Amino acid sequence: MIKTNKLNSPLIVLAILSSILLIKLGVFRTLIYGEVSWLRLLFVDFPIWMLLPVLLFVVLRRVSPVVALIYNLIISALMVSIVWYERYFQTVPSYFDLQQGDQAGSVMATVSLLFTPLDLLFFADILIYVALFVFYWNRPLTMKNRKKIGAAAFVLVVISAVTTTVALQKPILDMTLFAKEQGFVQTQIVQAMQQNSASAQMNLLSNEELARLKGNEFVPFAEHERFGIAEDRHLFVIQVESLQNFAINQSIAGQELTPNINALLGDSLYFDRMFQQIGAGNTSDAEWLLHMSLLTRGLDPTVNYLNGTELPSLVDLLNDRDYYTTTYHADELKYWNREELYPALGFDYAYSLNEIPNEDVIHIGPSDRVMFQFAEEEIRQQMAEGKKIYANLMTMTSHTPFTMPEKDEYLELPEAYEGSYTGDYLQSIRYADETIGEFIEFLKAEGIYEESIIVINGDHSGLHGTPMKVSDNNLMSELLGHQYSLKDRFLLPFIITAPGLFESEVNSNFGGQVDMMPTIMNLMGMLPEAPMVGHNMLQYENNLLAVRYYLPGGSYITGDHMYLGQNARYPERYYDFDTMERIEIDKETIDKNQANSLKILDHSDALLSNYLNEDAEEESEEGS
Repeated sequence: MIKTNKLNSPLIVLAILSSILLIKLGVFRTLIYGEVSWLRLLFVDFPIWMLLPVLLFVVLRRVSPVVALIYNLIISALMVSIVWYERYFQTVPSYFDLQQGDQAGSVMATVSLLFTPLDLLFFADILIYVALFVFYWNRPLTMKNRKKIGAAAFVLVVISAVTTTVALQKPILDMTLFAKEQGFVQTQIVQAMQQNSASAQMNLLSNEELARLKGNEFVPFAEHERFGIAEDRHLFVIQVESLQNFAINQSIAGQELTPNINALLGDSLYFDRMFQQIGAGNTSDAEWLLHMSLLTRGLDPTVNYLNGTELPSLVDLLNDRDYYTTTYHADELKYWNREELYPALGFDYAYSLNEIPNEDVIHIGPSDRVMFQFAEEEIRQQMAEGKKIYANLMTMTSHTPFTMPEKDEYLELPEAYEGSYTGDYLQSIRYADETIGEFIEFLKAEGIYEESIIVINGDHSGLHGTPMKVSDNNLMSELLGHQYSLKDRFLLPFIITAPGLFESEVNSNFGGQVDMMPTIMNLMGMLPEAPMVGHNMLQYENNLLAVRYYLPGGSYITGDHMYLGQNARYPERYYDFDTMERIEIDKETIDKNQANSLKILDHSDALLSNYLNEDAEEESEEGS
């Protein structure tokens, strides 16, 4: 009888649940942060993760193996998702990212690159809970004496409240480092609850102050070099999925990776030192940076929080000059909230999967060739109606996982590259280049090439994260002739083709995606009608960029050096930007540039707040 009572004790189920959860949290911390730290595990992580099932048992007045099983399945799925996210983006997700679960379908192919058989161990405990369920079938687990369970719940509540309160007092400088030290769940609570208290204290910068923080002397926009030389030309912006700068003028086995883009360089102004600045919004953030010249929120997609205010965008400026403004993206408008973004930016029409034929599907949607051919027919009609055109054309085929149908492989790769992640990327970029070449031929055939500006830019990096195996990094080093670095990953091409205006011109002034809009405006003779954070890269040589999300909090880049703040896995690092060799920490320079970059971030956030919902005022950045 005594043995039966002991076997029927709910404390046995709780002990098993606790033990399994501790093991999972230990594995989770090892995979995410590279260490366990038993003290933080026991007193920061475990109490708050264990709190929910214990409270459920108190409310239900019984300990149920079924509830324990369901809870562990949910927790296991969540942990694996976080691990996969960190493997790809090399940062932990925020609760904003976890809210994007309904949009994951378009990138599910990437999961196969992130999965390892060891991930299944997170679900190995299912067998234990099934055994508990069978064993306790028809055996009551009602808590006759609830004092012990109640006391346990009270202790867990107190510890969780204390650790969360401590976390709320600290700024999130780096998402992963904060989660490592303060707890992953606590980090999500801090983001959800913490008001952006700095926003009320932010002081907007004058144009002169902003230029000075970047190391320049302010020059009025209308006095900039080559102002208005491309006024009234048609404007075509081609945003290429995952196109990194190293691909331009690069060859493999005697074959150019981007022969059509390379051919355009003879009529182009090519900025070869433009740095990625997107946050969690990825491609949608790239659209925001191009059209607004304001920084993004960082930890969550900026476009998810637009309040419906009409934006003082590049599109709006073009509308005022009687351009017919369109955007072409072979995806659903609801993805990244583009059904709100495009009207706010002011586009006359946004072409999506509603109009673009869902044919020749590669990866996540219609091929780039289908998108361009559709756009050509629309542009031909617009030209027949005498319209002045702005077309924003967004490619998608070179999205992860990069594998291309054999009919669309234009490269004969060396054997070592065949079937590799790197080789697949090179093939996808070569395909994107081929379709761009076909579109350029269309413009020439229609007689509007000489009357146009064609901008080609990458939205973000493609070769990064766990899918890049050691062998892939070795292949990249072989291709580039040097070790594949963060500089190679984050530099994106920014090419402005304007026949008759440029001839094989390369500009190596350092800039970021936020600088594209003012540079285009300068050439087209458009004066700013609202403050911008970026500047005209033709006018200013110096720059100071703070990069949220994809670099540790506190990181910044100048044209001379790159400083990476401390994160969960690495101490602070300091690089010569040209050579990417580690250099000695210069604390005085770092402190000055960090302070200046923070002022720029705060200035941008103050401007951004005019266009966002009030409930988007939570702390959103890693760098402030």
